[in-house]
Amino acid sequence: MPYFDLGVETRLFFTDDPAQDADDPAAEPLLLIHGWCCDSHDWNAQIPDFLSHHRVISFDLRGHGRSTGSKGLRPRVLAADVAALLRQLGITGSARGSGGTGNAGSAGGRVVAVGHSLGAMVASALAVENPELVRGVVAVEPAYGLTEAEVERTARTLGDLGAPGTQQRLLRYLAALAGPEAPRPLTTWHRRRAMGVPLDVAQAALAGMWLAEDQFGSRERSTAYLRGRSCPVLAVYSERQGDRADWERGLATGPCDEVHQLPGGHWLHQEHPDLFNSLVLGWIDRLPATDRSSRTRARC
Repeated sequence: MPYFDLGVETRLFFTDDPAQDADDPAAEPLLLIHGWCCDSHDWNAQIPDFLSHHRVISFDLRGHGRSTGSKGLRPRVLAADVAALLRQLGITGSARGSGGTGNAGSAGGRVVAVGHSLGAMVASALAVENPELVRGVVAVEPAYGLTEAEVERTARTLGDLGAPGTQQRLLRYLAALAGPEAPRPLTTWHRRRAMGVPLDVAQAALAGMWLAEDQFGSRERSTAYLRGRSCPVLAVYSERQGDRADWERGLATGPCDEVHQLPGGHWLHQEHPDLFNSLVLGWIDRLPATDRSSRTRARC
């Protein structure tokens, strides 16, 4: 089974699937990063479409799914995990064909990092801390940019996941995040999966997103930190997140940066996969072949 050992009881489960069109020179790899209390199965509705032209790397964050580890559950630490995994797979930021242990046609190069919720924070941190590895970021319903009131409200709701009654609050919280038309099998899956996440992992990851002093979940910190993303960014929000979508538009600094809103809830990529997949693949196709250093001159 494909596992990557990071040491200190941390082992990442991952999959690395080659593009169906392996001879396409423009088929840069896509990296899929799931959210809090989720796992890489979240991308099952994306992987078949994405594989039509792209190598697809997906993995479980430490402590989630089939991966182990209960410490360091903060976005910037999780991004360091990702950087180590990418280099192990031959994604080095260098020119293609430079060798490595990944798929032969995609050695070197950079990824387009597609992250949902917490995963969007990890993808963004990867872009800020390791810009040589990232060609673009797709941030889906990102967990960054919360107002102080939203952070406080979430902390009150889920601040102690071990307390009596907190699990029911967690399940109500997840149910409220889903869109009104989300199919019952989908919301049942979300509920059952969240119940299987160890409490210490869920609580540490929650605190890591919004309460840790060295992270960037709150809007004030997000605004400063995310301006360090030097690659194109596609942000995708649900229709009910108009305030946060408008805030994200204020972060745009390049001609390829886009913010879209789609129908659905927090898992909009699962509720409307065809619409989401088309949006993401179309945006990637429009990215210029030049490096980000010429971003201000490029046109999408």
